[in-house]
Parts: sequence; C-alpha cells; structure tokens
Amino acid sequence: MARISKAGRDLVAAHPRLLGTWDDNSAQTQEVARGYMIVFVFYTHAMLGVAAHLGPNAWLVLFQLKYVVPGISAFFLLSGMSAPNMAKKGFEPILRMSLALLLFAVTSHLGGWLIMLAGQAYATPFEAAKALVRPLVFGIGYEGFIGWFFLSLAIARILAYVFLRNWLAFVPLVLVIIAAVWLSKRLGLPDNIYEWRNWPAATLFFLIGMRFPRGWRISNAVGLPAFALSLVLALVNRHGIWRTGPCFTCDMHFQSEAMYGKYGSILVYVPQQLLFAIFMLWLAQRTAPTLVGRTASFFGRSSLPILLMHGWVLLTIYPGILSGMPSYETPYLFVGIMCTAIVIHAVLYAILRNPLDWIQARIFAISRIGQARARPRARHTQAA
Repeated sequence: MARISKAGRDLVAAHPRLLGTWDDNSAQTQEVARGYMIVFVFYTHAMLGVAAHLGPNAWLVLFQLKYVVPGISAFFLLSGMSAPNMAKKGFEPILRMSLALLLFAVTSHLGGWLIMLAGQAYATPFEAAKALVRPLVFGIGYEGFIGWFFLSLAIARILAYVFLRNWLAFVPLVLVIIAAVWLSKRLGLPDNIYEWRNWPAATLFFLIGMRFPRGWRISNAVGLPAFALSLVLALVNRHGIWRTGPCFTCDMHFQSEAMYGKYGSILVYVPQQLLFAIFMLWLAQRTAPTLVGRTASFFGRSSLPILLMHGWVLLTIYPGILSGMPSYETPYLFVGIMCTAIVIHAVLYAILRNPLDWIQARIFAISRIGQARARPRARHTQAA
C-alpha cells in the first residue's frame, strides 16, 4: 500500500461516513476503473467521429467531449497506482517495461499501416513508405492513433522513476529535454516530436497515482461531489478563463487535450482530472460486484492487448458505423454507440484473444532479451 501519513489515515478513520474507509480490494478497483477508462476511450473516439459527421448539429456531443476527452490523464494516474513501489527497483526493469510499451506503439503502427495499405489509402509507393517510416523515426503520426499513448506512458514511467530516485538528476534531464525540443524546432522537425507535449501531464499524474492512497474506499459524500465538480470544471475550462470568467457555452469546440499541450488553464485542468479520477475509483468500487462492473473488469484485465486492438478497430469498423448515422442528435444515438462499441470490442477480443495474447507475450519476451537469468540452485542429494 502506498505510504500515507498517520494523520491522514486517522482523519479518514475518524470520519468514515464523510471520507470513506479502508479495504484490501485496491487491485480489483483499479482493474474495474481501468476498464471504465477503456470503454470511455471507445466512446470518445466514436464521439469525435460523430461530431465531425453532425457538424453544426453537434451540441450534446460537444458537451460530452469536453468531459471525456481530458480523461486520458486519469489513465496515467491509474497506471501509477499499479506501480507504487517502482522507485525501489533498479533501472533495468523500468527500462524493460518502457521498451515493451514502445514495442506496443510500434506494433500498433505496423498493424494500422498494413490496414491502410490493404485499403489502398496511399496514392504512391513513396507515400506508403513515408507513412510507415516517419512515425517510427519521429514518434508521431502513428497509424491507428493509439501508439501515442503507449509512447507517452513509456516516457512518463522513466521520468517518474528518475524524479523519485534522484530529483537532482531530474532537473538537468528536464533541461536536456527542453534543449532537444528547442533544437528540433530550429531544425524544422515535426512539431510534438515523440509526443513531448504530453510528457508533463503524463508524468505528473503517474507520480500522483504512485502516491495515491491505495485501499481507500471512497464514500458517497466524496465520490458524487467529485463527479459534479469535475464536470463543471471540464465545461468551463478553456483558454482565457481568468480574463473573461467561467462560461459553459463560450467555446464548445475546445477540449483539454494533454497530448497536444491543450490544457486550457492548467490550474483548472489538474484539479479537474484529480476529481475525475476519484470519481472513477468511487464508481469502480460501487459497481465492481455488478454486471456493469464485471464488464468493465473484462476490459481492464487485458487493457494492453485491447487498446492495441482498438487502434485497428478505429481504421476498419468505426468508419462504417459512422457512415450510417442520422444527421441529428438523440439519446438513443449515444446509448446505441456506447453499446455497439462495447459489444464490438468484446466480441472481437473473444475471437482474437489468442493472437493478441501471443503478440503481447512476444513483445514482453523481446523486451527481456539479454536479461540475466537467475542460476538454478544446486541440488544436494544424500547417497542411499
């Protein structure tokens, strides 16, 4: 369990109805919460297509996107929660896990590129070769889109590790990164090379997740207000909020997107995502025994291969779904998209589970190449 001050634990224990209690189901809670986040990813990517399809008729879609699009930072927080003792390990296992995540990004891109190639998306062989090589060199523009998350998480893990092990080494590392970004701009390299705009938020929320109180069973008095406040902050967050004041409808097309460095106001974005993460954990705790919670657990238990598959689903199945939609919003449209996305991914993963698990196993095997194996202990046998 993550270290928490005795005063903090005593405070929670003294007010169980207000703040909650402690339990030992942290791993299950994280699994369910991770599953909900993956379902939100399915839904968010569909809603982005719906917004483009509806054009000026999109209104409720934009409200939803303002809330769900920023939620990716909560994903990094959940990732940090699963690695509370990472700083106590040597650098080699941290590097190997980040290497595995980079291989997931490469695999996602290669699969997406093959899908695009089969669909004759490239006009010339040169364009096809460029689409294949450019993302591998510059770490941006992956086919299948999901690669950016694997890359950002890989970098965030290393930065968080260095910060916790030796913050004096972290400072010059950050200065080197800033200089490298500046140099890339001077050389005319692609913007957001290696998804660097997402590194600050990803690292921050990963660190927060590592220190998040595991085992805290969040009370309704905390979970419900966390949802309400996170919703309000997401709707009002935009550039210039401190000059013009809060407004729910002033910039409906703005969504906080850390991957592009679009935070709106960072002073609004960070607490909004913290509250959103608390709400997600509360929801996971309350629904874990239910059918909904078990469905989320199904996705959360196999998050890496399902996210890998989702990138390819975006290129193959999602365009066909969006082409058959009406040109106006209805509640049935949103419910239908959510249910369809869940069913499609569940069925596809059930069908493709073996090859996806094989890919995941090969990725981790490659990341462990060169790892020293523990020598087997000599067996001492007694002569008869």
